[in-house]
Amino acid sequence: MAGRRKFKELAEAVEARPGATERLAKLRAETLQEIALYELRKATQLSQVEVAAALGITQGAVSQLERGGDNMGIDTVRKYVEALGAKLHCTAVFETDDGPLEVPIMTNTPA
Repeated sequence: MAGRRKFKELAEAVEARPGATERLAKLRAETLQEIALYELRKATQLSQVEVAAALGITQGAVSQLERGGDNMGIDTVRKYVEALGAKLHCTAVFETDDGPLEVPIMTNTPA
């Protein structure tokens, strides 16, 4: 087809622009910070029913978790993420005169 380019060619052209690598890395990082729980679940191709079974709760409870917003406890988020087959890592970011200081926070205490 005349006038059409493959996506790979377009991506390579964009990445070849000066500063593109840095800009794209920043955009990727920002996007990852904004992923909602349901998007993580969809990316792992799990249904709410499957996640509910892994958590030992109902599908409706999973739906409520995914719509829960800012009121969800860290332990709940950790269990949800583990049900998806991942681990949760939390970081506290302190602004200092030398720039951001990132401190890992343990999300589960050893017994």
